[in-house]
Amino acid sequence: MLKNFSPAALGINGRQSELIELALTYGFTGMDVDMHEMLRRAQRTNVEDAAKYLEAAKIEVGGFELGIDLDADDDAFTSQLGALHPIADMAKQLGATRGYIRVPAATNRLPYHEYFDVQGTRLGQIAQVLEPRGIQLGIGFSAGKELEENTEFAFTRNVEGFLALVNSVAGANVGMLIDTWDWVVGDGAMDQLSEIPAEKIVAVRLGSVSTEVEAGKATSSDRVLPEQEGALNHVNVIKHLAAIGFAGPVSPSASNQSYKGQTRESIVQRAQEAVDGISTEAGLAVAKLPMETIEDIPYEPNPIS
Repeated sequence: MLKNFSPAALGINGRQSELIELALTYGFTGMDVDMHEMLRRAQRTNVEDAAKYLEAAKIEVGGFELGIDLDADDDAFTSQLGALHPIADMAKQLGATRGYIRVPAATNRLPYHEYFDVQGTRLGQIAQVLEPRGIQLGIGFSAGKELEENTEFAFTRNVEGFLALVNSVAGANVGMLIDTWDWVVGDGAMDQLSEIPAEKIVAVRLGSVSTEVEAGKATSSDRVLPEQEGALNHVNVIKHLAAIGFAGPVSPSASNQSYKGQTRESIVQRAQEAVDGISTEAGLAVAKLPMETIEDIPYEPNPIS
């Protein structure tokens, strides 16, 4: 498995060089990358210049968010699908092999069964763009209670519907972004997770539900850093992933509402301690952290807008 740093999953941002240094300082060997920003950098200069921080750090690209709105109208979706081609080309040049997207939790567009067909078709079209570039499509869902508010039709906020949708999408490169927080809030259990083969899991995010709320009533802000035990035992999750030979990225996650006032460094340190603790309890070898921060990454003078 790839111990992966996903800034977005932790609700933090910053200069690319700063984020890479945080990843390396706390022993992450992979990192999710903003591929849209990488493309903008490459268009301003060239690919080599855009990738110089990643190259200097020698860190693996865990994956990237596709940035496509699956609930958009047909014209907007077609435009976004067209814009995915250069993004996917950029990802291929950087060696990225995983792209992520989440399906809508609810919609005002169509009732469930009609919308199910639309989403299956759209996800299949996205997979077709990614497949020639050797990129897997990792499909996730979002279970936060607030996501169904002010919408006419419920869609995918639970594991049962999520599994049905992903399994309906055509494409050998189609798999799942498994998020343990969404899994618990979406009425999922370990036995359902255990039935998914390694080749259908693209990436894993670990997060726990705050003890202050019931899982079925949890909103996205009730996500805290992964704990070893709970409604879904994370030690057992990692043991299972190791047993089936899953080699993809595993990233800690939390809502930024759960650590207001803390520095980015303290957040990443807590995330590292959480995922390392889980891995150790699962019997996996955890590499020691560097004794000091990395100093050979080129300085980036201007923030990324």
